[in-house]
Amino acid sequence: MTVNPNWIRWIKASTDKHFSSINLPFFIEGQHRDTRTVKDFIEIRVDGPDIIEVNKDYYNFFMEVSILVQSTMDDTNYHRLETSIGLVAAAFTTIKIYKYGTGLDDDGSLLGCFQLQQNRKVREKLQVLRYGQVAPDTKLLHASVEGHYKMAL
Repeated sequence: MTVNPNWIRWIKASTDKHFSSINLPFFIEGQHRDTRTVKDFIEIRVDGPDIIEVNKDYYNFFMEVSILVQSTMDDTNYHRLETSIGLVAAAFTTIKIYKYGTGLDDDGSLLGCFQLQQNRKVREKLQVLRYGQVAPDTKLLHASVEGHYKMAL
């Protein structure tokens, strides 16, 4: 099995860029941030890719994308969280993977596309989870939107 050492970086960079287009303040898991003045924001977490060589030089890639949604509670809009969840869920579309970077192999060309997996038999679905208020003294609501993706190269 010969894994291209750039694949994981290209996949992560392209996935982050894809979801950063959501019209909400966007953070990457582990990124330093100051959210004291932000009412709503999202944070992306990517697990994978898991890589399987199906045949010589033919690979399947699998990844899980989870986006944490946070909204500040207020008395003027009781659906702030739901609005943000809707924006996030709508972004779970095909993710184009480009060769981003500044190295010799990073020419910006299209590598492939991750497709959202949806299959009830194996519980593959776009999943919305609501966690509610984080703590009684904190006026924050949390939710997440999660989807599983597959790409073949």
